[in-house]
Amino acid sequence: MTAALLALLMTMKPLLLGDADPAAKLVVETTQVRESGAGPAMARQVRASGEALLRAAEVAEGTEDSSDLVVEVSIRTLRGRDIGYSSTVALHQGGRRVAVERTRCTLCTEGEAVAAVQKKLAGLAPRLHALAYGV
Repeated sequence: MTAALLALLMTMKPLLLGDADPAAKLVVETTQVRESGAGPAMARQVRASGEALLRAAEVAEGTEDSSDLVVEVSIRTLRGRDIGYSSTVALHQGGRRVAVERTRCTLCTEGEAVAAVQKKLAGLAPRLHALAYGV
């Protein structure tokens, strides 16, 4: 009985004490990918990686109203005669960009472009955790 009561109190802790886990909004933009069907497929893969980043950083996924932390990813097809993709992975806090990683991948496949973004996202986990928890 005591264990059940403690478990119930722990689940209600954020409500009772007002210290909910920090949250970050995840934004993935691939509308500038020109290849038919590639944009949504890339977005699904990047979103899954972004959600893994939030778990690794111990940050909940929030809405625009719930957090001043935003993880923003954009992938677009290179312009002109170049073949490939460019991507930007950015971390915003309070409307201000605090970290940005850009990648240009010439002659790469969609999978290689997504892998480059995934690598950048994984590198953001410690920074996101520090910002979310104020350390």
